[in-house]
Amino acid sequence: MKQTQKSNKGQVIVIFAVSLLVLLFFVGLALDAGSLYVTYANLKRAVDSAAVAAANEFKRDPSSTSMAAAAGEVLNLMNVDYSNLELLLCDANPQDGLRDDALPDLFKARCPDTANGEAPRKLVWIAAEQEAPLYFLSLLGFGDLVLSTNTISEAAPLDVVIVLDTSESMASETLADTAPDPDVPAYSANSEYSPFACNAANQCQPMLDAKEAAKALIDTLADGYDQVAVVTFDKTDHLIYGLNTNLGAAKTAIDGILVHDDPPVVFNIWSNWYNHTGSYNPLNSEDLDGDGADYDSPTELGYTCPFHATNPNLDPPSMADRWWAVDEGGPNPYGWGGVPCDRNDKYDSMDWNGDGVWTQADDDSAVAWASAQTGFTGFTGLSTCSGCGLRQGANQLRGNGRFGAVWIMVFLSDGAVNLSDNHATNNEIPAALVNGFCGGSTGNPFWTTSCWDDNFTPRYCFDENSNTCPPGTTWLDPALYVNDPNLPYSVLDYAMDMVDEAALTRSANTNEPRGNEIAVYSIRLGNMTIGSAEPFLRYVAAVGDDGDRVTDPCSTVAANTSCGQYYFAPSGARLLAIFEDIASRIYTRISQ
Repeated sequence: MKQTQKSNKGQVIVIFAVSLLVLLFFVGLALDAGSLYVTYANLKRAVDSAAVAAANEFKRDPSSTSMAAAAGEVLNLMNVDYSNLELLLCDANPQDGLRDDALPDLFKARCPDTANGEAPRKLVWIAAEQEAPLYFLSLLGFGDLVLSTNTISEAAPLDVVIVLDTSESMASETLADTAPDPDVPAYSANSEYSPFACNAANQCQPMLDAKEAAKALIDTLADGYDQVAVVTFDKTDHLIYGLNTNLGAAKTAIDGILVHDDPPVVFNIWSNWYNHTGSYNPLNSEDLDGDGADYDSPTELGYTCPFHATNPNLDPPSMADRWWAVDEGGPNPYGWGGVPCDRNDKYDSMDWNGDGVWTQADDDSAVAWASAQTGFTGFTGLSTCSGCGLRQGANQLRGNGRFGAVWIMVFLSDGAVNLSDNHATNNEIPAALVNGFCGGSTGNPFWTTSCWDDNFTPRYCFDENSNTCPPGTTWLDPALYVNDPNLPYSVLDYAMDMVDEAALTRSANTNEPRGNEIAVYSIRLGNMTIGSAEPFLRYVAAVGDDGDRVTDPCSTVAANTSCGQYYFAPSGARLLAIFEDIASRIYTRISQ
């Protein structure tokens, strides 16, 4: 019996010893497995980061050399051996515009077949190795394992639209002209800032700074991969360069942009007209009743001017300055001490030669100027149709933007909104509104601010159905207001609607139409503080930031301060840094 007990004790010791060895073996395997997992996870993170860094180089230098340097730097910072770094591009060996043959199957399958018309993509293959130490298994004679991984990253293809204000104030920082605009009298202060001479020399400022900054932004894009369009706006919009991958051609198109040369209405309009606010149509000084024609209805005006039917030389002498004063027999329906008068067969709303009286020479100058203009529609000193530029910019992305690309709009303006589209440029606007949403008629207070809406609120909605209006707006039934010159819906309301149509993707009103996912950056240039200029451009940036008008990064930020995707540039000299900052905020994504 005693011998059996000793035998059992010996068996327990043997079993325990074997079990302990097995347990230690599995603990050792677990330790080595954990070490391999940690090493591989660190390697994968490092390779992913290196791939992003390499893809980012597409914005500066789409060559394998610069990308490998960027990837190697990241791997080194993350303590990963980069001596065996493998970096491949779809088209690098040789760089001939075609997909390379000697690519890993996984990567080659992702690369577009450019030889058969597929569009190129900014794909980068990164592969790297890392030795993983074995602790327990090394005791059994096993050496360190070499782990490897790969990542395919893609620099997001960019579709960028640059929208630039070209109103005449974009020449306001230019030094005095040596050859003043012949349209402007010598006594006029406008002769110092007219774009006539600086356009010819490509020296209009701040326009030149804006053009150089825009070209610098284009230089950060990848030629053949990214697309860019260039749009300008003044009294209407102008498509300077359609959305395309030829970035060099886009820069050439920018070089050709000119500042809009407004007729010198403000300085040549008859002083009595100009001094009696609301007495003339700022959209076309020849059209006093606001119906789009030189002929002015006595019923609309409330008076009939005493012009000779066919011979201007027989007009009353008192009409030499086109003002029919009360003491000369003129009526006083608006309390101005007289009324403005212009002939239906002559351009006579302005004193072109500055001699204080109207003569045939003034008409000759007006005819010569009008005939040199493209799409002449009337004499106006207004030239900031922000809504026009936003509409055309968004149309470029909606019409030619690529699926999967990041849509970007950079919008620059140096003044307040003072014009809108009309039916000719946007057929959604009723044809009866010949002046777009800068309506009015003689004596109508709407003209007293020269079509500016200085009040950011209240905001009006002119939709067909009130159910689709933005929250908090006041609906105006188009059926009631389409022929009403007192339509409260303004050029600013229209511009805000164009922002929403472009980029609004969230609204508390589920019936409100949605726009597109366009990242919009707005820039206010200059120290002009007219009314709603800054609030409007901040609204552009708020909607363009995340598609939501409510989440505004600028809501608590002081005026004249950059915030969110809104930038303030006190002068053209600041624009280059702003455009560079915008370029740095364009992102890259991991593709696999």
